[in-house]
Amino acid sequence: MLVLTALLLALLPAVAILYPILRRRAAAEPVDDEAGTRAELVRRWDSALAGLRNTELDRAVGNLSDEDYDWLREQYMTEAVVVMKALELDEGRQRALLTRIERELRRSRIVPPPDGGPEGEDRE
Repeated sequence: MLVLTALLLALLPAVAILYPILRRRAAAEPVDDEAGTRAELVRRWDSALAGLRNTELDRAVGNLSDEDYDWLREQYMTEAVVVMKALELDEGRQRALLTRIERELRRSRIVPPPDGGPEGEDRE
């Protein structure tokens, strides 16, 4: 009985010391879940698109001035381009999206037209 008690008293601190170490090893293994890089990029993409939609809506409602609209639109478009490049979309879809983004940027007078023509009058 004395030997059993001594073993229990020796095992309890050993388990208390080893448990956090063993638990960290198990937690260090990569888990394919929503914390992955691709999932983060998809969240950023969705956020950029939602921001663009909200910016369009706020401008249509009259909550944004033209300057604020242009600035927000440029920020969200830049974020969308960065995320798109990071996701490495297939070449055809990427080309179509870049063309669409450039068209939208030209429409908002942020990027000059590809033919080098005049950009149009600035809004004030």
